[in-house]
Amino acid sequence: MYLTKKIYWPLLFIFDHIFFVNKKQRPYPDNPRKVLFIRLEHIGDMVLASQTFETFKKNNPTCQVHVLCRNLTKPLAECNPSVDRVITYDATWLGRRNGEKRGSLRNLIQTLRKEKYDVVFEMHGDPRNNYLAYETGAYTLGYDCRGGGFFLNKVISYDPHISVIQQNQKLIENYGKDFGVHTRLFTDDISEKKAADLMNLYDLQQKGFLIVNPLSGRKEKDLTKEEVEKILVQYKDHKIILTGSADQKEFCEQFVGEHVYNVCGQTDVLTLAALVKKAKKVVAPDTGIIHMAKAAGTDFEAIYKTTNRIVWGYV
Repeated sequence: MYLTKKIYWPLLFIFDHIFFVNKKQRPYPDNPRKVLFIRLEHIGDMVLASQTFETFKKNNPTCQVHVLCRNLTKPLAECNPSVDRVITYDATWLGRRNGEKRGSLRNLIQTLRKEKYDVVFEMHGDPRNNYLAYETGAYTLGYDCRGGGFFLNKVISYDPHISVIQQNQKLIENYGKDFGVHTRLFTDDISEKKAADLMNLYDLQQKGFLIVNPLSGRKEKDLTKEEVEKILVQYKDHKIILTGSADQKEFCEQFVGEHVYNVCGQTDVLTLAALVKKAKKVVAPDTGIIHMAKAAGTDFEAIYKTTNRIVWGYV
């Protein structure tokens, strides 16, 4: 079973079973000196991966940990003390946001090869990501849940019925025994100041305001106008800020009123993280800000529509 639309399953099955990559047999690297984690997806994915980076570093303190990610999530990775280097690539196959430009795949591969990684972990199971891992020349581990497992030296079984955090633990299980690290949300002094400035602008008190983030970037997960209005009525006695990207500002503007403020487009990813840490509660569909709230220890209400609460939630 592939984690894609069923219409693609026959093609992926044929592709996986007739295509062969001639990979030399090589020993499993027991004591890697430098590893790469490929995490080219979204904000929530990067927050969830923080546990993996920290757990790996804790168990392998002398090993350099590099992360390949999008420019969107780069600040989160850079603030993580368990990450030694961040390399960015805005992969068009995973979608683009405003300001993201496609980089040179050839240049990326050259950069990765120069690092001479011992191990590359692919955290998503996308065949194009698996190909990137293969091109590094390192020992590769990852998933074949979307095809392309033949690019990997070791395929880790993907269980769609466990949480992403547990799945990430399976990826690095041979590199340590201590998996008690929780997800963490890191910020810097600049983002903390920006968050404080916004709070002063709207006279918000720490742990005294709510964040409502109605949209997610995927229509099937987004909150409707009626759902947002219901939430605002439920929390009418609180000051509320509506967050989101600049292109979501127009949707949120219709809800602005007494004690309800629209800050869409006014927060970069780290400033949003700093606000989440200072908020009393976050209400949103299953999207990145929910994972920020969990990592920060902030109370939250996640609204699941099409996503699996067991996999992407906290139960």
